[in-house]
Order: sequence, then structure tokens, then C-alpha cells
Amino acid sequence: MPQYLKLVLIRHGESQGNTRGCLEGQQSTPLSAKGQQQAQQLATYLQNQPRPTQLYSSPLQRAMQTAQYLASMVGCLLQLDPNLQELHPGVFQGLTWAEASEQYPQLCAALIETVDYRPIPGAESPTASYQRACDWYQCLWQRHGPGEVIWVVSHGGFMQQLIRVILGCDRSWQISIHHTGLFEFWVLSPELTPSSQHNPEYRKIIKFNDISHLSLTENQT
Repeated sequence: MPQYLKLVLIRHGESQGNTRGCLEGQQSTPLSAKGQQQAQQLATYLQNQPRPTQLYSSPLQRAMQTAQYLASMVGCLLQLDPNLQELHPGVFQGLTWAEASEQYPQLCAALIETVDYRPIPGAESPTASYQRACDWYQCLWQRHGPGEVIWVVSHGGFMQQLIRVILGCDRSWQISIHHTGLFEFWVLSPELTPSSQHNPEYRKIIKFNDISHLSLTENQT
């Protein structure tokens, strides 16, 4: 069997900001009580999976707390990486949509009126976030290689960009990533060569937004 680099991407558990419906961005908010339970369920599930070579996490509290549950349960080292932080939503950071609509009515109205990209003051641009994801993935392959298992705890917005990079996609897709949702990719090489271009054995999707580790009630919400 080929020696794949096995990359597991994990969204953090529900945060206190999520319960408010706010745009947290790069605010360092803690897990809610439900988020802590989700992280515990995730850790119990991953305890029976191959032990990671390395566990990386965003330093934002909601991601770091989720990763700490995993590190404690599995017994692996945790490395914080600021490049795994959530996208910055600029002036909307920390606000609910209702609050943003009240404070920036013209901007919010313009965002609703069209699907065309509208810059938000102070926000990280799609180009910048995509490049951050490209840079992180390139660095991953400089540090690790085939045969290793890498776990990454990050955030929904940045994970969308990172998944786009891993899949080699030339456009962004909206993915409703569940709290503690798992994505597992097996990759032989990040480079596309003539011999690998059309051979699915080079790159495999094992899990995509999987939350089977959560309770039945949470799976239905």
C-alpha cells in the first residue's frame, strides 16, 4: 500500500460566540458547555484512530481548547500556529448580523443585494486568505511527508480555503462545516504530474465534514 501523508482537518467545537451568532473572526473566544462536550466526544472517537505525528492548532481559544482535549486524550504534543487562525471579518468582528446591520446599514444592504465580492473595511481579502492557505499547505509538506499523520484544528472560514487548496480548486465553495466536523485527506504528493493527474490513487478523500462521533441528537441539529 502506498505511504500517504494523512491529513485530518478539524473545526473547533461550538464557542460562546457561536451561541450569540456573532462574527468572531480572530477574537479569542472560549468553548461553550456544548462545545466542550463536542470536543470530548471527538477526543474519545479519535483515541481509537492512528496516533498523529503532529497536532497543530490555531491559537484562538476555541480551537486551542478543542485541540487540548485531543492532545490530552491521545497523548501527543500540541503546536500552536497563528497561520491557522480564522479569517478576519474587519469592522464586523465581534458583531451579530443584526448589530452589523444597525452599525453599517449601507454596507450590509450592499452585501445582501449581490453575490459579487464587496470589500469589508479591515477584513482579510479572499486573495489574502487563499494565499495564507497555500503558504500553510506548502510549509506542511516541507515539514512532513508520506507515512505521517497530521491533525489540524482550525476554523470554518479558513478551512474552506485550505480545503480548496488541497483539492486544487480554482474557486471558492461555501461549505457549512459542522462544529468538530472532520475532513480526512490522504495525499502522496501535493504536485500534479502527468502520471498522477488522472489517477485517484494519488489523492483520496476519506472523510468530508464527518460528525458521526457526535451524539444522535447533535447530528440531527
